[in-house]
Amino acid sequence: MHVVHPVADEWTEEYIAWAAQTRHVLLTAPLATFLDVAVTDQLRPVLVTLDGASLSPAVSLALRRAGGHWAVRTDRGVFDGLSGYRIDAFEDLWRRSGTDRDRLPGYDQVTPDGVGVLMFDVYAHSRAGESTTVGDLAQATVSALGGGDLALWGPHEPLLEPWSVPAVTAAARAGMPVTAALHAWAPDGSFVDVSAARTRHGVLEQAKGGVVLGTYPRHLDEPVERASDALAAVAERFRPTIGFVSLAHFDAGPSQTTTAKYPEAPLAVLIGPRAVYDLELDLTDLVERYDVSILGSSRSPAVVVRFSDPDVGLWAQLLAFAYDVGAERIAAAAGLGQEV
Repeated sequence: MHVVHPVADEWTEEYIAWAAQTRHVLLTAPLATFLDVAVTDQLRPVLVTLDGASLSPAVSLALRRAGGHWAVRTDRGVFDGLSGYRIDAFEDLWRRSGTDRDRLPGYDQVTPDGVGVLMFDVYAHSRAGESTTVGDLAQATVSALGGGDLALWGPHEPLLEPWSVPAVTAAARAGMPVTAALHAWAPDGSFVDVSAARTRHGVLEQAKGGVVLGTYPRHLDEPVERASDALAAVAERFRPTIGFVSLAHFDAGPSQTTTAKYPEAPLAVLIGPRAVYDLELDLTDLVERYDVSILGSSRSPAVVVRFSDPDVGLWAQLLAFAYDVGAERIAAAAGLGQEV
């Protein structure tokens, strides 16, 4: 008997695969449903595209959120869309390592015409009430990083609705207690996913996206400064629990195609007043050990940590900071994953 899966083209007890037939892959309703099913069923989602296809930023964010993998089907075989190495089975995407395999053209060196994108992920709390809105955090973060005004939004791509905080708020309320991501776009290429959830303290809103810098920067002084200034601006206007800004390498558009990229680089992190209190941070010790700015009042301070020492390395600084504070403690203090 021939069995047809309602959302997948191939499936096993470990993964499900979805084949895209377009040259530019958007987060359409069928693709979003496929990723939701994978997460619900605790399966690895595999997105299979044509050779030369590109992924929209919304697809890239959704794949990351779902713990997904990208496979590229060509006349020469199937390859890992991130590393470019040939795979003999989809399981090779997460089981096989090593460089003793064929590789797609374009992965031998970093693409010269890529763009730098300031990626952000910010959480903020607000009290639940009639006047509570969802969406202001997204626009404020994009603007603080130098991005333009959001113009379109929607639950799937293509985005068709004019950006409207009241409309986004209504959609978020309809999806409570935990909303699916709502996607927004600005004409300058800025993009953001907006989601919200009820917690014991009210509503926890998340804004996750990117702002295009232009040509990928060779020096990180300016991106680090812009990232830390933006997080400070967010702390002045909202009640953030935690925020993070990094530098990522995209293809023009922005999009993701089958070319080699620079690894993502952390730039700055924000810890809001509530998290500072819950984590019992020793601010004097932090100032002595890291590049730290203390914001707000002495009774309710927020902290911005910049990863600005090129001699130490950006990831080394982030890992050292996370180790000192405790990643699980940060998540708990931020209220991530806690619902009413």
